[in-house]
Amino acid sequence: MRPDSLRVLLLSAACTLTACPSPTPSVPDAGTPDSGTPTEVTRSSRNNLRFKGPERLALDFATALSLPVEQVCNELGQYPCTTYVHTVALGGVEPYGLGFYEPLPFTGVTTPIAVDRVALAACGQRVTLDTTTPSTAVIFGGIGLDAQGRLANREGEPVKNAITALYQRALLRDPTEAEVGTLVQLATDIESSGSTAPGRDWMKAACFAVLSSAESVFF
Repeated sequence: MRPDSLRVLLLSAACTLTACPSPTPSVPDAGTPDSGTPTEVTRSSRNNLRFKGPERLALDFATALSLPVEQVCNELGQYPCTTYVHTVALGGVEPYGLGFYEPLPFTGVTTPIAVDRVALAACGQRVTLDTTTPSTAVIFGGIGLDAQGRLANREGEPVKNAITALYQRALLRDPTEAEVGTLVQLATDIESSGSTAPGRDWMKAACFAVLSSAESVFF
C-alpha cells in the first residue's frame, strides 16, 4: 500500500471518529436549574483543555500499548522522538541546543504532524509485536487473516475485542456502537484501497485513529 494512500485513510478514520456522537450524557447548561436527574459526569467549571506535552504523551501511549517509553518512537532507531526530535513542537523545552527555556504558549503547525508520527510509530510497534508473537498479544490477539492478508471476520468478536481494548487502554472508556462501526468499516475501506497487507494496515489505522484523537492527546 502506498504511503500516501494509507495517510489518507488514517486521516479519514481520525476525522470520522472525531465526528462521532459523544458518549458523554448531556448535562444542563450552566446556570440552568438541575431537574434532579443524576448524571454520570459533572460539567467542568474551568473549561481549560490542555495539550499533554511530550513526556505525558509518550508515557500515555506507552501505557496504552504496553510498550517501554523509549520504544514508542525513535529517530533512526536511536533517539526518542518526544525528547530529542519533536520536543519543542510537542510543547517541551530545549534549553541547551535551541535555547528554549519555556514552552511555547501555543501549539505550532507541526504539532499535529509530530503527534501523528509518534502515534503511528507506537501503533506500528504494537502491531508488529502482536502479530509476530500472537500468544502474548496485548490488543490484536486472536484476529485471523485470510490468504490475502485481510481480516478473516470483520464482524467477529476478536476484532470488536481489539477495538474495545484500544478505547479502554487509551481513553479509559468503552467505545460506542458508532465508534465500533466506524473502525469495522475502516477495514473495508482499506481492503478496497489496494493494500497488500490490509489486515495489518487496519490494525495500525485503528490504533492510530484512537491514539491521535483529541480525547487522547488533550486532558
